[in-house]
Amino acid sequence: MKYFPAKTKICFILAFLFFAGIWTLSMMGACPIDKIGCSKERESVPFPHEMHMESYDCEICHHVYDENKNNVVDTMELYEGNPDIMCSSCHASDNKINTQEAFHRQCMGCHIQAATMDQAAVPTLCNDCHRPESMVLTEYDMIIRGQND
Repeated sequence: MKYFPAKTKICFILAFLFFAGIWTLSMMGACPIDKIGCSKERESVPFPHEMHMESYDCEICHHVYDENKNNVVDTMELYEGNPDIMCSSCHASDNKINTQEAFHRQCMGCHIQAATMDQAAVPTLCNDCHRPESMVLTEYDMIIRGQND
C-alpha cells in the first residue's frame, strides 16, 4: 500500500470539500457571482430599468465602441421603443459576445464593483436576480430572458 504524506491528504480533502461546496451551492441555486459551477438553467430576470436610470448615465450600459475602444454611442438614439438600442440587437447568438454573456459581464461586473466598494446592497448570487417572483414589475421594467424562455 502506497503511503501519502499528510500534506497531500489534506490537499485532497480540501479540494474535495471545495468542489463539493460549489456543487452544493449550484444545486441550491445560490452559486457565487463569478458562476463557478453554475451550469443550471435559470429563469428570466426582471430588470428595473428606471431604477438604474436614476443612478447611472445611459452610456454605462449602452455602448458602441470605435477602433480605439471609446464609447461613441449616439445618446440621441437612446429612446424608448428604438429596437437598435436593445442588447440583443448587437449581442446575438452568432456574435463574439452573445446576449447572455453580455448581460452577465455588464450586470455582474457592475454588481461586483458596487459590492467591493461597499455601496448599497446589490444582488451577488445567481438566484438574487433569476427569481422573477422576488420583484414586483412596473411598466418600465424590462425582462431579460433566461435560458428557459
